[in-house]
Amino acid sequence: MCDLLDPKNDYVFKRLFGDAPDLLVALINAVRRCAAPITHIAVKNPAIDAAELHGKYIILDLLAEDAAGRRMR
Repeated sequence: MCDLLDPKNDYVFKRLFGDAPDLLVALINAVRRCAAPITHIAVKNPAIDAAELHGKYIILDLLAEDAAGRRMR
């Protein structure tokens, strides 16, 4: 059995994709196959506040731009 961290956990997801935005772009583009691909993404809140660890969930605030130049939050 492998002892890897579960990427579905909010903390692990934010650490993984907040520290590696290129992986996040790849994930979003894989899910949005029929839409214009995301070309740039900015993580607006990459730090994890200690208070978030005791709450229900952690929010990853993103600003993305697609190949057509549209920005989305």
